[in-house]
Amino acid sequence: MFARRRLPVPALAAAALLLVLLGGISRPARALAEDDVTFAVVQSPASPATVQVGSHVTFAVTATVNNSLGVLPLLLDFDYPAGLTFVSGISSPPGVACIDNSPAPGIVRCNYGPVPVGSLVPLTLTFSVQSSVTTAAGQAVMRAGVSDGAPDSAADGADAFTGAGALTVFDGAMFTANGTPSPAAAFERAAVTYTATLTNNSGAATGTFDASLQLPGAVVQSITCSSGTPGPVGFAQANCAGANLPNSATLTITADLLPQDTAGGDDIAPRLVAAALGVDAALPGITVHEVGLQRTSGAPAVGSPVIVCTAAVASDVANAAAAGAAQPNDLARMKGTNSAQAVLQLSDFTVTGPAGSVTAAAASGCGANQSGVTFTPAAPGTYTITARYNTGGTNVLAIDVAGGSNPVPALAAIAPTSAVAGSGALTLTLTGSNFIAASEVRWNGSPLAAVTYVSSTSLTATVPAGLLAAPGTASVTVHNPAPGGGTSSPQVFTISAGAAKLAFTTQPGNGTAGSPLSVQPVVAVQTSAGATVTSDNTTVVTLAVSGSATLTCTGGLSKTVTAGVAAFTGCTVTPAGTGYTLTATSSPALTPATSAPFNVTAAPPTSTSQLAFPAVTGPVPRSRLTFQVDSGTLNPSEVRLTIRRGSDNKYWNAASAAWQTDPVQNVMTSAGGSSWQLAVTGVARRSFLATTVTIEAFATAGGTEYRSAATATLTIR
Repeated sequence: MFARRRLPVPALAAAALLLVLLGGISRPARALAEDDVTFAVVQSPASPATVQVGSHVTFAVTATVNNSLGVLPLLLDFDYPAGLTFVSGISSPPGVACIDNSPAPGIVRCNYGPVPVGSLVPLTLTFSVQSSVTTAAGQAVMRAGVSDGAPDSAADGADAFTGAGALTVFDGAMFTANGTPSPAAAFERAAVTYTATLTNNSGAATGTFDASLQLPGAVVQSITCSSGTPGPVGFAQANCAGANLPNSATLTITADLLPQDTAGGDDIAPRLVAAALGVDAALPGITVHEVGLQRTSGAPAVGSPVIVCTAAVASDVANAAAAGAAQPNDLARMKGTNSAQAVLQLSDFTVTGPAGSVTAAAASGCGANQSGVTFTPAAPGTYTITARYNTGGTNVLAIDVAGGSNPVPALAAIAPTSAVAGSGALTLTLTGSNFIAASEVRWNGSPLAAVTYVSSTSLTATVPAGLLAAPGTASVTVHNPAPGGGTSSPQVFTISAGAAKLAFTTQPGNGTAGSPLSVQPVVAVQTSAGATVTSDNTTVVTLAVSGSATLTCTGGLSKTVTAGVAAFTGCTVTPAGTGYTLTATSSPALTPATSAPFNVTAAPPTSTSQLAFPAVTGPVPRSRLTFQVDSGTLNPSEVRLTIRRGSDNKYWNAASAAWQTDPVQNVMTSAGGSSWQLAVTGVARRSFLATTVTIEAFATAGGTEYRSAATATLTIR
């Protein structure tokens, strides 16, 4: 702050600045000289290194006290980078206490207590690596007491920081994942071998990790791992535990599997996952087939033979075809469950009808290498033909046979069972038994106009918007006409009240500018009576903040409701202010809602060592009273200075040239480069006669407020 004659080093040490406690209470403290404590920090793993997410990095600290510090506690401040999470600080033997986020977020402070001359107990700091980071020697400093504003850094002097630098976490881009099925297409329950590879291109060894080849829709029979221990079989994944890949090495996972029997012959979409390495890769899939079934005879009727053959069928057709592929005449891909033949035999088919099992014969006239069955229905009803292959694979074709008296329908369920009043027309699906092509779907006893016969167990019907206009209930039945026939027991359909308004069911809490509110808002779609419309999963709710403030939320300001509720997260309001409110609007438009008022306080300035005070020796004369601050690399738009008098804790107001009770930040003038000045001139200098003052700097840079990490105490004569 002042240009003075340079004193010898001992004189400089004797005249070191007096600093204030971080809590703001002033007391004299002895600054730590470079040679008072010698310490070393060793990082493991040392930079450069590539590590797994969630792995640990340690910093071993050894220290020797060369000169007595008296009763002051010796403190180690470790300012660790974002991307590390503090796990523990342990000395051997125990005795050093380490506290995270002290004295500021992102700093671990370890208290050795008052220490004697000599070697101190070794200390190990352990952190979990969450993302790529860079460590630096300047992050470790020793302090003589909490008020020591002249820390001894591992970046200079006789101290050392070994292994500092970049730690890079593995991510999926550092690896190449591939997969090969053999064969690429198979029928349900036929054996497939899938080979997945993961190649390490990171430039470093991975260390041990767990890998999983996920095979949804399959059952794994055996697993081979080129590295690591294979996991258990019988599941839809092949795991390798404790794998380890040197750079350029490849992990190979080989899984023998069986595609499961599914209703539609669902294909298998494999993924290779190694969470610790950031790998989650989609691999080439496996095409899974069912055997297609095709009715080749005429319209089904009682007493007329029905013929069903295997064939390539593109899609399901009611009463006529079940989608699937033609038989391949390949024993490795197709094997009759009972016959064990490559082309299915009569014993591999079953036929059931209204009275149970039906006698069938092998069909003739099917295509080359295809087979089938024939049977003659003895009564009206539904007949089911099932092809069985590969010990668990099946495909099913249901055929309805007319003739004789119509049965009495049985209605087991409807879907959906409810709707919101005014929501428009919908398609109703009815399931049960004894449905026929002439079945009616009745709504409160009146037939619906648009009914589709799907099978003897399934119908669909269109419910027009007019029947859903007002809240209430409706009785749904199925009626089969004469001869015979009858009406089923009813199912109840509920029409609930429609959405009318929005409401804040959870009010936003107070917050700090730039940080999420203490309580995040929740908005519900409600009826006019205040009931949440839980059937609503489409309304989009949008938030806005009052005044000229800025509102941001994780995932944006608009959210689609789930069961009538939009729960917002990560909502932040800037700048600081009082009486803010949130307004919720919606699409489609409902009556908006306004939240209860809440307040947002200003975020505290960020502590920085960039704001520094040049060293001063001895008392400062009033005749040249100019305070100076170096802003380092902050490049601030403004720097301000508080000056507090030690005798009565009053603050200097440069504008009024007087001391006052309330704190005041005096705007400084740029002196070129990173230097800023505040001069005290004329008669105002008299106010500093024989005073001791403590100064603290504040700055604005890039929209962020900063305060000096240290304060300085000056004696003025």
